[in-house]
Amino acid sequence: MEQRGFRATKRFYLLLIASGVLLVAFVVGAVWLMRKVTGNVRKLEQMTLYTEVESEAVVVRSERLFTESASETHILLEEGAFVSEGDPIAVLFPYSYESQISAICTREAALYTLLQSLLRTDSGGTLPDDVLRYNEQIAAVSRQMRAAANGERDPVEYAKLESQLIRLQEERRNTMIQSLKNPDQVTDTVKEIDALKQNFETGSARTVLSEYNGYISFYSDMNEENLRDVSQLTVPLIKRILNAPSISMDNENFSYRIVTDRSKFYLAFVTSAKSANRLMPGLSYSFTVKGVKGAYQGRILTERDTESGILYVMQVDADVRPLLTARVVEISVQNNATGLYVPNDYIQYIDGIPYIYAKSTDGTYQKVAVYIAGSDGDDAIVSARDSHITLFAGLKVRMPIEEKEENKS
Repeated sequence: MEQRGFRATKRFYLLLIASGVLLVAFVVGAVWLMRKVTGNVRKLEQMTLYTEVESEAVVVRSERLFTESASETHILLEEGAFVSEGDPIAVLFPYSYESQISAICTREAALYTLLQSLLRTDSGGTLPDDVLRYNEQIAAVSRQMRAAANGERDPVEYAKLESQLIRLQEERRNTMIQSLKNPDQVTDTVKEIDALKQNFETGSARTVLSEYNGYISFYSDMNEENLRDVSQLTVPLIKRILNAPSISMDNENFSYRIVTDRSKFYLAFVTSAKSANRLMPGLSYSFTVKGVKGAYQGRILTERDTESGILYVMQVDADVRPLLTARVVEISVQNNATGLYVPNDYIQYIDGIPYIYAKSTDGTYQKVAVYIAGSDGDDAIVSARDSHITLFAGLKVRMPIEEKEENKS
């Protein structure tokens, strides 16, 4: 019997091709579905990341600001010098100082001429030896004052000379009056001079003394009071100071600061509310300050999360003198952060607070608020903000999705 061979028809090939296409589509669809279900899910793992946060920071010091009114000021100390309580800081000359002392000396000179005439009448033309000695002393002091005024005078010594001159004039006057036969002749003039002298003493040149121990600075940005309490710092305040950081000397009045804590200061800075470039409250970090040699260590005291930015306050236990006249500095905070990490895409920010979605015991993914100890730009080290929640290696997390959507794996 003749056997008939199988011959593939065109229709068979078409069916075969269609079956292959369907098989490929099924495989691709299955892979896509699997990725949709599990591709956005991963497990927490331990990792160490090198992290760096760069920012402008406001320098907060324990300082007192003082302002004095004067027409002329002579500072006795250099910028940054250490002062103890009671140390002289400056000599201040009031606005009416020159005219007051000029009026006193003018009236004293007129009274001296009158007394000299009266004494010569009473004594036959001679002056007492004590008066002559006072004349010599007054002339010597006057020469010293003229020499000082023509050069770069020492304000403390100049003020002493002026006080000495007034004292000598008064002593000479009293000696001459005691030698008169009728002292009542000059009573009115003496009263006038005494009144001028009293006004001068209440408004004369005076030496400003330190009320505290610490470093002294003669520059201010007038933010000393705003920064007095670190617990009251806010994002808007720090941003405002960062936008107007200039520090200058007050030219209309004499202003000076005394930094009372020389070995501790704070840095306040703001980072983005939707960035993983963050630091962990309570941890210490190494950082550098642009323009200052060496590295510092600082501990993050607080992290305040807002939609407009994250405020950090860092305490630094170091000599404040290198930053004594700086209000705003550029810092770079470096750290090797170790802990559980997630890719930055797995973090969601709500009102400045970072969250991850972690799988709970009932199989659902719950939103967990976290701290970020550092990020390298791709991944971030996280820990739960709630002490009752424990994150652990192997815990499944997923990328953020809409609140209404549920995803179980």
